[in-house]
Amino acid sequence: MAIRKREPVEQAKIEAFGAAADTPLSDPALSVNAPVPRVTARPSEKATQTAASDLPKTFLIRWGDDVDLALELAEIAKLEDRSQHKTALRALRRGLEVMREEKLS
Repeated sequence: MAIRKREPVEQAKIEAFGAAADTPLSDPALSVNAPVPRVTARPSEKATQTAASDLPKTFLIRWGDDVDLALELAEIAKLEDRSQHKTALRALRRGLEVMREEKLS
């Protein structure tokens, strides 16, 4: 099997992709700041499975000006001898639990 050379990617295309990620959506219902309906009861197992199948498998984080977050994540991952991915998921879960408790109390 022959190894193919990668075609060079134009820097302009990369910048356009990043700029498109920063621009607001035209549909306000799809906006990140759109109001989210509050759920008071925990969803049933069947509802969770249906909703989980519709979710994306990946999530892109743009650090922007918060480079210190990236450095702190790398440092904590190294201290715990875990991958940055697993450390980020763990931190996200803990953060979401704290935020949920703040909203419920």
